[in-house]
Amino acid sequence: MAQCFQCEQENPPGQAFCGFCGSPLVLREFIATQVSRGISSSIQNRDVLETASSIKVFERAYGWIKLILGAAAALLAIVGGLGIWKATDWWSSVDKAKQVVADAADKTKKEISQTSSNAVLDIEAASGKAIEANEQSVRKAGTLSEDLDRTATGTKSGLAKEAASVKADVASSKTELQAVHQLQPEFDSMRAQLGKATTDLAVQQKVISSSEDFVKKVFSSHTVALFTFDQLVKPNSIVLPSPGAGINTVVYMLLPSTPIPGTLQLQYHIFVQPPNSYGNLHNVVIFSWGDPVDSLKQKQMSVSYFPDSSDKDLIHALSEKDGRVYADDQPLPKFGMPDPDFKGNKWMPLAPGPAPAPSHAPQ
Repeated sequence: MAQCFQCEQENPPGQAFCGFCGSPLVLREFIATQVSRGISSSIQNRDVLETASSIKVFERAYGWIKLILGAAAALLAIVGGLGIWKATDWWSSVDKAKQVVADAADKTKKEISQTSSNAVLDIEAASGKAIEANEQSVRKAGTLSEDLDRTATGTKSGLAKEAASVKADVASSKTELQAVHQLQPEFDSMRAQLGKATTDLAVQQKVISSSEDFVKKVFSSHTVALFTFDQLVKPNSIVLPSPGAGINTVVYMLLPSTPIPGTLQLQYHIFVQPPNSYGNLHNVVIFSWGDPVDSLKQKQMSVSYFPDSSDKDLIHALSEKDGRVYADDQPLPKFGMPDPDFKGNKWMPLAPGPAPAPSHAPQ
């Protein structure tokens, strides 16, 4: 509830003016209203005093003017009376002129006396009015003084309440501020942990982003090569029938790039070939087919892998001569049979003893 500074009545919160006396409920506006009223009343009282004094002076002056005008009128009457006779009638009219002068003087005296009496009465009436006006002004001034005293008292009380409220708020704020200062080390520790976590998260995001880019790059490089065997000799494949009574057929397939180890996979039609049935020498796949050559001609062979871009020593062409396959100009061993005539090549140097099998050669 908001207490009125004027009548001290309680008013509902949020109300701008008192519901009992109409005074502002905001202290700043209440003080401004009271000061404005005091100044206005003071100016009015001053105007009343000045007006009363002016009336008093005017009435006194007016009385004297009336006296002077009376005397002037008498004098003009005398002069006018003298002017109506001619010079030749002067001596004959002296007695009459004397009488006229005496009558005029008597009349003038009476008029002056009457005018003086009237002036005294007017002055007394004006004095009475001035005294009454002065008394009224004094009474009003007293009332104004009492109002100002009440206003000052109410304002002082209101200011004291406001000051007490402000002091209480300041004390409460100091207490809360001290509590915050006590928690400052914990805040600093939490801020440091948050900063470290943010840094670690950024590093992890960078690693994840790099990993994602790497995976995208790797999977986007996935390659599938298709081979058909309707002819025994092709630029990118050579098929050698098994010698003697064996049924295994050896297939050489030239890929555009070297497979990454472990990523090579062969599929004939819908059948995936077992990993131990093939291997590779750089970008040449060597495959041991367990059926006759004619069975290869029916379907395609697909070779899928992820290329190893670091291998620059690629084979560019395959050829066959006298039952031996050549990679570029280097002879390859005859897989799956004894081969005493093999003398080695640049990828497979001949070592003492039996000729070694190529890297990832089929068993």
